[in-house]
Amino acid sequence: MKTLRASIAAALLLAALAGCSTSPPPADDVRRPGPLKSYAPADRVAMPELSGERVGGDGQVSLKGLRGKVVVVNAWASWCGPCRAEAPELSRVHEELQGKGLRVVGVNADVSVEAARSFERDAGLVYPSLHDPQGRQLLRLPKGVVNTTGYPFTIIVDPEGRIAAARIGAISEAELKRLVRPLLPS
Repeated sequence: MKTLRASIAAALLLAALAGCSTSPPPADDVRRPGPLKSYAPADRVAMPELSGERVGGDGQVSLKGLRGKVVVVNAWASWCGPCRAEAPELSRVHEELQGKGLRVVGVNADVSVEAARSFERDAGLVYPSLHDPQGRQLLRLPKGVVNTTGYPFTIIVDPEGRIAAARIGAISEAELKRLVRPLLPS
């Protein structure tokens, strides 16, 4: 029992240090963005293949199958307040721009797939999420693009499969649209 309590306490401390907590932060903290990195076309590196079982359990998610599209990869966890705040905006962008060649793909870090499924239902997510409870998929990301221990973060992948931008922390609908529109076909 002591080991379980110690593990839970350590996980909560790690979450707090990583920028998320078990309860939503005050509203003024939710939109305080972290660093944004944008890459010129000549400086872009390939986004590694991320693939695996969907949170919903109804199939697979694979970035390889989305080559030729602008892909927004958003890492989230159900216990992360900023993740909860940005999820409806990510869904709106996905719905609005999917006809123009944009796809949003989530990468979920929850140990419990049931917690992740509950989050998807509560947030009304309209895009698929890959369940990655051990972070193995995210460890494939090139060093220095994002800190994979803090949630949320968002990576924007151009149609050639290269990383065009990365935002650490919550991303707003307006900022996301500003970053992806230049990458979409005219």
